[in-house]
Amino acid sequence: MTSDRLHPGAPTKIPMLSAEQIQAYKRDGIIFPIDVFASAEAEQYRLACEALESSMGGRPRTVEVRQMHLHFAWAHALATHPALLDIVEPLLGPTLLVWATELFSKPKDPNLYIGWHRDRTYCGFRPGTATTAWIALAPSTRNNGCMQVVIETDRVGSNLGRGQKNSVTPALGSHGVTNVELLAGQVSLHDSDIYHGSGSNTSELKRVGLAIRYVSPEAIPAGGPSPVLLARGSDVGPNFTDARPPSTTERSTAAILDDMHESAMAHLDTMLRSIKKVSH
Repeated sequence: MTSDRLHPGAPTKIPMLSAEQIQAYKRDGIIFPIDVFASAEAEQYRLACEALESSMGGRPRTVEVRQMHLHFAWAHALATHPALLDIVEPLLGPTLLVWATELFSKPKDPNLYIGWHRDRTYCGFRPGTATTAWIALAPSTRNNGCMQVVIETDRVGSNLGRGQKNSVTPALGSHGVTNVELLAGQVSLHDSDIYHGSGSNTSELKRVGLAIRYVSPEAIPAGGPSPVLLARGSDVGPNFTDARPPSTTERSTAAILDDMHESAMAHLDTMLRSIKKVSH
């Protein structure tokens, strides 16, 4: 079914993970590209992201543009999109919780990049209980700063990156870097232990990607109990609190942004607690 409107009940594609893809994810910590959205639907979500950025002054910090799924209907629709949940369920199980949404927007800027890191430092979830869906809402290429990963089959026991400061070119030794290039509407899935980052955008094409952090009820947040949105299933479990979906009451954009800022800062506090606990 094809649609150019935001409609969570009408996936534009019906993606299914193969047994080979599931095995590759367990082995390598990432699979891509996965065709999920038609270009017209990806474009609608991209426009919604750019409207949000505009309402926040044009170029907000990444740390400020998060938890949109709790405050905007379009972000809630994307985070609970059946096509996305269908590719996450084989990896995490039948109950899926949205822990976070984050907008990664990268215009041309030689000084803007994301240093090498592992998500578990910030999330604290043990292996097998969390995955990130990185959704390309515009083409994500090597030239405009696509995500880069280091494929390691022993990610949990790896010492790669430990003791290094974040940089765009860490000392990788014999490890190779894989560029996660995606077309608009394609998705990558990566686990919390894969080593990744991204370079700066040297092109005129703005990179726009939205990351959705899914967890299972078995996940134990190192930063303490935090709100999650129940995307599929019936219970968030004992380790999380149940977050409400966006209000349907008519409200001003300023009021919604104030609430989103509060959610974003609470989420940041959770991550800081996780960093403190994981690093000790």
